[in-house]
Amino acid sequence: MFKKSIILSITCFLLLTVTTSLIKNKARNLEKDISKLKKNISLLKKQISDSEIDFVYLSNPEQLKNYLVDLNKEKYSTFDNSRIFFSINHFLQHNLKESKHIKKNILKW
Repeated sequence: MFKKSIILSITCFLLLTVTTSLIKNKARNLEKDISKLKKNISLLKKQISDSEIDFVYLSNPEQLKNYLVDLNKEKYSTFDNSRIFFSINHFLQHNLKESKHIKKNILKW
């Protein structure tokens, strides 16, 4: 009886030790993955910020004119405001209006 209790306690101790170490290793691996992903996210946020700054600077009308002068482009045409869409829905509504207009013209002929 005394041996059974010692064997049982030793096996429980070993089992709990092994499961604790497995859980701890998995948690450490998850923390490493999370830290890698956080680093990637911060790098991507910085790249987005840099890209936005570049976009604002490069799309500035004065800057565009300077580029055109540097490239000797004399035939420069601007977009009509009606060709600039603020969202996908705005674009879809515009296309729907155009298609209705085209259908009416085709039916008239």
